[in-house]
Amino acid sequence: MSTSKNALIKLINLNSLKKKLNDEHVKFRLKIGFQFALIPLGSIVLAVILNYIVLKVTISLLSTLQSVKSFIAQDLIYLFAEKSLVEILPWTFLSSICLLVIGMTLANIMIRPFRIIGDFCETQLEGEKSSYNPEFIAELKLLSLFSEWFFHTIQVLKKTGSLKKIEVPGKYRKIHKPVFETNFFIHNFLIIIITTLITALLIQTGNDVLFEGVVEVIKEIYPHQRQATIFIQSISEVVSIISFLCIGLNVLIYLLYSFYLYSKVSTPAFGVFATMRSFISGKYSSRVHLIGYAYLRKHTRKLNKYLDYVEKEFSTKDN
Repeated sequence: MSTSKNALIKLINLNSLKKKLNDEHVKFRLKIGFQFALIPLGSIVLAVILNYIVLKVTISLLSTLQSVKSFIAQDLIYLFAEKSLVEILPWTFLSSICLLVIGMTLANIMIRPFRIIGDFCETQLEGEKSSYNPEFIAELKLLSLFSEWFFHTIQVLKKTGSLKKIEVPGKYRKIHKPVFETNFFIHNFLIIIITTLITALLIQTGNDVLFEGVVEVIKEIYPHQRQATIFIQSISEVVSIISFLCIGLNVLIYLLYSFYLYSKVSTPAFGVFATMRSFISGKYSSRVHLIGYAYLRKHTRKLNKYLDYVEKEFSTKDN
């Protein structure tokens, strides 16, 4: 009996997990989280490859100074690769987990303005008393400001018992394409900058470990060669360049990625704004239809249901 009960509980938990993983919002957060975590891995892989090349070239050049059996050098190269990976992998794994969490948190912040609108619409449909209070500091300012005016105006019209065409303020009538939300972009970009600094430290640390591996291999093959010491000093400059390139690449990718993330909310934000503007202007059939933004569908559906309710309950034929 107990075994059957445990099996049933596991089945319920498994079904619950599958349901959550099929949620578009969860999928979006996981997608952004994994993307966020994978970006520095590319730089780390590049650092490993470049250090491996440095090691191979170094051994080839130093072989002219002293006769070394090729299989010994090759074994030491494999030893270097194994040792370096063992030292780097734990830190890389922990950092990737942290970046995954940061990425998922950032995705949640991006969706928050739409969730606030959706939640307010839901409470209104359920007949609960609630006030719409968007957060202006970090949110999409245009959407937050206009949605506050929109919902306040709807509440006033509902008290009169009917809808009527409202003239939209001039500053909103002139907007015909997505606007650049500086505050929202900077807020999210600061998170990315902090992440970039963390990953830069990770890359630098990993590169130092790899360089130490190169030095150990060289010293193992040429323990008493003065030329080897001089050469190590020379290649340290090359390793510094490798670190600079890898960190620079990481920063560039994150910078481009920040614009990609912003595009994920700027266009749908304009779509929601434009729908609200059309509705309040008298086009009561206006609804939000976002193609390619499934992660916002749950929230926009709530808004559409709210607009359906307002149109059905308060619009009149002579409007």
